Amino acid sequence: MRARLVLAAAALAVLPAACGGDGPAPLPVACPRPGILSDGADLTRWQPGAVRDLTTLVFDARITGLSGSCRPGRRDRSLEVTLTPAFAAERGPAGGGARVAELPWFIAVVGPGDEVLQRQSFMERLAFSRGETRAAGEAEPVRLSLPVGEERRASDYRIFVSFELTPEEVAVNRRRGPR
Repeated sequence: MRARLVLAAAALAVLPAACGGDGPAPLPVACPRPGILSDGADLTRWQPGAVRDLTTLVFDARITGLSGSCRPGRRDRSLEVTLTPAFAAERGPAGGGARVAELPWFIAVVGPGDEVLQRQSFMERLAFSRGETRAAGEAEPVRLSLPVGEERRASDYRIFVSFELTPEEVAVNRRRGPR
């Protein structure tokens, strides 16, 4: 029995070295799960005051994805989250010679009870190459610091990304449904 305990202790002592570290391997960090608001994933802009049809379409854009990471913050009392949204836009016939689509968007951190704890707005500018009607790109990474500890865990947070839309644009997205 004593020999088994010695062998088990020796095996545990070798484990960190076998994993490539000098000390204990760091535990994975729990991250809040980010998401794209379905009602705010699309942004369609038309010529102002015109009838809405294909000929008056300025551009049609969408949030195509999110990438990111998180790591422990100072003294493990915060969580440092980095998010990078990706966008795509298609210029419409009414876009004329416009070489840039300006896409207003935001990130919101929501806590328990659907309370908005943080909200940041941004403007992404997607440039269309000469002769091209489609453009895609990623925003600059956005860094968020979320407090964690005994009272708050990473799972208490939800992070949402959406275009900044007027109530009328939200209604259009809801009628059209997800694409």
